[in-house]
Amino acid sequence: MQGILLFSPDDRPFEVAAIQHVFQSDPGFRDVRFDEPGGAVIEADYVEPEGRTIVGLSESRTSIFLSGTSDTAFRAALILQRNLDTPLRLVDTDYSFDLILEGFSNVEELRAAIEKAQTS
Repeated sequence: MQGILLFSPDDRPFEVAAIQHVFQSDPGFRDVRFDEPGGAVIEADYVEPEGRTIVGLSESRTSIFLSGTSDTAFRAALILQRNLDTPLRLVDTDYSFDLILEGFSNVEELRAAIEKAQTS
């Protein structure tokens, strides 16, 4: 299944406490889990009426993964961007696009930029 990866542009590790704060402060995130067998330091479900995605911080703390490339996954990525103190680099697991997430205010803008990147 295709997914999304978020990175800090300078490859700094993410702080677990910062990710935990986002998961616990936004009502869309549910079922926060720590030290998952798949290697996530912290993980949660992001749930909307339209769908859900799993969001987790990698064991190395250098990437955040989101399952799928649905609008729900992109909304979760935008929430992380708004709440973390660094621009986030957004890449899909097929490496068909690589964008800086900062500056996008909604999924429609983000999808348009992804389409443009994929046709360039």
